[in-house]
Amino acid sequence: MKATLRHLGIAPRKVRLMAAVVKGMTVARAERELMSRTKRSAPILLKLLRSAIANARHNFHIENQNLKVKDLRIDAGPVTARFRARAFGRAAPIRRRTSHVSLILETVGDVAAPARGVRKAAPVAREATADDVRGSSLSGRGSGAQKRQPKKKSSGFMPRIFQRKAI
Repeated sequence: MKATLRHLGIAPRKVRLMAAVVKGMTVARAERELMSRTKRSAPILLKLLRSAIANARHNFHIENQNLKVKDLRIDAGPVTARFRARAFGRAAPIRRRTSHVSLILETVGDVAAPARGVRKAAPVAREATADDVRGSSLSGRGSGAQKRQPKKKSSGFMPRIFQRKAI
């Protein structure tokens, strides 16, 4: 279930602020969030979300309560360049940025099913052999020849910054 919007006249950086809020939410919660926000891109994303819901209902016969925002991608669209007159006969560039927005919905049931249904195989019980009891010489476990070295603890970010050489 997908909906796209191209050539939106808002910079991608500004639209991504709202996209980060909505991503991963259920459709009902995302609608409430977008309705309550005052950002300029919020009503546009709300309209796109409702379009994706309508696509899911019409094309796949899926109800709203089973949907969740899987991905909300905001890419840069074409940039219109203009120039503005400045002091001393100079010109300053004006870059009018646009965005391409794509919204992907997924069903909640598909997300939860693999996590619940997948189980690890039960360990196979076998009889203990003489090698298991005294420790196999081939594996090196019982001989104690290989000892684990303790992992070096990181001193943190700040000490590393102040230990650097001055250039």
